[in-house]
Amino acid sequence: MPTIAAAREVTEHIGASGRSHLRPLIDFRAGLHRLLWRRADALFELTDALLCAQGPVRSPVELSMEPEFRRGHGSVYAALDQGRIDAGGLRRLLLGVSAAARPGEPLMFALDVTPDARPDAEYADERVMVQVRGKGGDKFLPGWPYSLLVGVQWGDSSWVDPIEARRLRPSQEHTDVTIEQITGLLADLESTGRLTGGDPPPLIMLDAGNYATDISHALTGRHVQVLVRLRATRVFYADPEPRRPGEMGAGKRHGQEFSCSDAAKRYAPDIDLTAGSARYGTVRVRAWKGLHQKLTRTGRWAGHPADERLPIVRGTVLQIVVDRLPDGRKPTKDLWLWHAGPVEVDLPLCQTLVRHGMNESS
Repeated sequence: MPTIAAAREVTEHIGASGRSHLRPLIDFRAGLHRLLWRRADALFELTDALLCAQGPVRSPVELSMEPEFRRGHGSVYAALDQGRIDAGGLRRLLLGVSAAARPGEPLMFALDVTPDARPDAEYADERVMVQVRGKGGDKFLPGWPYSLLVGVQWGDSSWVDPIEARRLRPSQEHTDVTIEQITGLLADLESTGRLTGGDPPPLIMLDAGNYATDISHALTGRHVQVLVRLRATRVFYADPEPRRPGEMGAGKRHGQEFSCSDAAKRYAPDIDLTAGSARYGTVRVRAWKGLHQKLTRTGRWAGHPADERLPIVRGTVLQIVVDRLPDGRKPTKDLWLWHAGPVEVDLPLCQTLVRHGMNESS
């Protein structure tokens, strides 16, 4: 492990204070090396070369020219082809250095899919069509989609703590992979001591491409809460009115309709807060509790037993309205969110949303 040995040698010349600052980095690098169990040294130096390369890396062989990679160019391909890494151990190692939650607040994570367009890699396996955003409109190109899991904190910083990048295979369902990543995260948090029974449920934030009801139902009973961005066209329903005495027939399952796009089909919220923000002007957060979607036997529910009713999955719908975006533009639409979990949306959460002015640019 020459690179780690060199780092330890450096600490001998910088004094006790310098050693204390470098100790977490040395320990992390030693932990990473232990997770590489085939072609370990070559993979380790390849990682250093990738991190230290000046500018984009267009081919693996370019990394053999970096000073951090002290082997022949053949070792690059041998490491990529034959090297092995403990993926679960790497996820737990990264969790160990991710930011801690503030007192009384949950650990927060975000999950989203990002495309890696590879239109020229004609012989690459398992390419699918991925949506690439850019000037001139979106394009669909052959490539690989990756589901990225990161740790986040409140605030306006764009820095995140990387936890896992999982490639979506052509036969895999996006929602299934998302649920697997969340349940795996919970197990890792418990095994590493980052989550105990008395801690608030971790908060997982997801974009509008996710099926909020499906994910919430799959995570029912687990110590986790989800906050999912909703499309403005979503429609929900309140619980029906209690049955009147003597009323015959099957009871109604869906009550008053609630529309995110039609203000005439909304009623008074359970929570309504307004405050000022330096970044967003006036921010208003409203929350409607106990809403649910009307499910149909399609998609993930196509195989639901015919003799069983589809479930009622309740959660809270939030609307966030801001005067302006940080760059001064006027928002074209409001932000709608779905929250579900073992704890309900409360005033402190809404006050935090008001304070930070979450919107579609977040």
